[in-house]
Amino acid sequence: MEFNYKDCERLIGYEFKDKSLLINAFTHSSYTNEHKDFSSNERLEFLGDSILGFVITEALYQTFPFDDEGDLTLKKQALVSKTPLSNAIIKAGLDKFLILGEGERYKQNKINLAENLFEAIVAVIYLDGGIEPTKKFIFSHLNIKEVKIEEQKKDQLIDYKSRLLYHVQKEKLGDIDYFEVSRTGPSHKPTFVMAVKVGNKVIATAQGSSHKEGEKLAAKSALKILQSEENVL
Repeated sequence: MEFNYKDCERLIGYEFKDKSLLINAFTHSSYTNEHKDFSSNERLEFLGDSILGFVITEALYQTFPFDDEGDLTLKKQALVSKTPLSNAIIKAGLDKFLILGEGERYKQNKINLAENLFEAIVAVIYLDGGIEPTKKFIFSHLNIKEVKIEEQKKDQLIDYKSRLLYHVQKEKLGDIDYFEVSRTGPSHKPTFVMAVKVGNKVIATAQGSSHKEGEKLAAKSALKILQSEENVL
């Protein structure tokens, strides 16, 4: 087996002291199934995933001091998910160095392979040179400051019931009560209309596929209404 160490290291941006680590990072399990003397990169993927998660978490914590846990979590997910990792590997041209078995070599979808390769490279850089060159590789491909999160995913994560409770307690508006207004649809798939009452006043209603979803959406609407009323006043 031939492997172009020089070109591969140039694209990674790091020269390895232990070249065997580099080979290991690029060796897919499909190759080791056919060549028993080699080790696959699966253990390296496991290590690299943890290192990548730590590095990104630390960077997000320092870069966005005013973000809450929910926003930081979503930004982390956006950075270390399949698409950005695989795109980084393919854009850098590193996927062409993958050592694959005959069966895997001709498959069209290499997205999963590229994602796993990113994690394996992170691991071997760390093992060979420590955390600083590892961070250099990660941040040369993942832009912390320009990370974007989908509003839909952000909305799913926000705990509107807790936010409403905090707001109501802070403003001393009274007790909060959620109750079912109506239920429609078949018994195996009902739709609920839930209401939220603050003090003696029903503030908002919302529809959901469960009590939990209806309450969350009602809380979101109530919070928006109460905050708007205060701004008017």
